[in-house]
This record gives sequence, C-alpha cells and structure tokens, in this order.
Amino acid sequence: MTVSTPAYHLDELADAEALFASVKRTLGELREEIESLKERARAGEDINATAAAKTISAATDVIGRCQKAELMLYDCRNRKAGIARGGVALDLDRVRADIGCKLDRLRSAIGTGTIPE
Repeated sequence: MTVSTPAYHLDELADAEALFASVKRTLGELREEIESLKERARAGEDINATAAAKTISAATDVIGRCQKAELMLYDCRNRKAGIARGGVALDLDRVRADIGCKLDRLRSAIGTGTIPE
C-alpha cells in the first residue's frame, strides 16, 4: 500500500512523545501538591495562600501545555500513519487500480457506442 504523507522529520514524533511524557509527569507532581494542600486544609492546618495560588496557577498552565502536547502528538502519529487531517488515509495503490479498471472499461467501449457502468 502506498500512502501519501507530507514530509516530516523522524524526530518530530519522538520529540512530541517526550514532551507529552514530561508534561504528564509535571501534571502528576502538581496534582500531588494540590492533594497535599487539600488534605492539610481539611486537617485545619494553616496554608500559605500565595503558595497555594501559585500551585493552582501552575497546574492550570501545565494542563494547557498538556493539551497542546497531546494534540501535537496526535498529529504526528496521524502523519506517520498517513492519515490526513480529515481522518482518512489515502491508499494510492487502490486508487491507481480503480482508475486503471475504469480506463480499461472506457477503452473497451471505444467504438461500440455504449459506455460501460
């Protein structure tokens, strides 16, 4: 099967996977920090509001980066698989065979006065 894909760097997929894994690790660490803050608040401990706000802000930022990295990884995997943005891979061998069959039918109909279906 011949698949039409745009040229891309082989390292692009590896870079996207590494970025996504890194962002996921960071998000996991921030989730643990937020869980710790939540447990301390439930226990009635004093919580530094500035530190808590920074942690929550960082988590929000990392979630946005995680979503971007996930989309980049999705696009890279699709390009590697030959899947266009519409979600369809173009199988050039099959298309070539279909066109060849249609041309053969047209060639055989030349001079007969009928067009084959």
